[in-house]
Amino acid sequence: MKELRKIPPKAEITREQVSLTAFELTRQAGFEVLTARNIAVKLKCSTQPVYRLYKSMEEVKEDVYKRTVDFALNEIKQYSNEKNEPAMNLAVGCLFFAQAEKHLFRLLFLSEYSSDYTKYNDDLLNEEIYQAFLQLDPQLCTMSTIKTREMFKKLSAYWLGIGVMIHMNSQELTIDDAVVMLEEMYYVLKCSALSKK
Repeated sequence: MKELRKIPPKAEITREQVSLTAFELTRQAGFEVLTARNIAVKLKCSTQPVYRLYKSMEEVKEDVYKRTVDFALNEIKQYSNEKNEPAMNLAVGCLFFAQAEKHLFRLLFLSEYSSDYTKYNDDLLNEEIYQAFLQLDPQLCTMSTIKTREMFKKLSAYWLGIGVMIHMNSQELTIDDAVVMLEEMYYVLKCSALSKK
C-alpha cells in the first residue's frame, strides 16, 4: 500500500508581507491601484489575509504612507557631494528622489492623501528633513528658529517646484541644471538669512 505524503501547511501571510507588498505595488504602479484585490494578486492569495491583518484598506494605506516616508528619508539622505554643505546635499537628494521614485514622490508631495494625512497627523517627512537640515549645517543653528523655519520653507518651495518639473519629465530642465539652480538658491537664502541675524 502506498504511503500518503503529507502536504506541508501553506505558510501564513504576515502583516509585514502585506505592508511590503502594498508598498511595492504603490512604488511600481501608484497609490491609486492600492486595493485588497491587487495586494492579494501580488501575494498569490485571497483578500482574506489582508482583511484579517488590517481592519480596513484605510489602515493599509496609512501603513504604506508611513513606510514611504521612512523610505524617502533614507533615499534623500543617501545623496552626497563633498563640494556641497551637508544641508545642500539633503535638498539635492530630494531632487534625485523626485526623479527616481515618481509614484512615491507623487504620493508624498502631490496627492490629496498626503494633505489629508498631514491635517490630522504630524508632517513627519518635512519635520525630519527640517531637523536634518539644522543638524547638517551648524551656521543655521546660530539663527533664530523663525529665521531658519522661514529659510527652510522658501528652500522647500523652491526644491518642490523644481522636483515637480523633474517628476513631470520637463524637457527644459535636466537634473544637472536643477542641481545648479538649487545650489544657487540655497546660498542666496542662507546669505540673506545670516546677514539679517
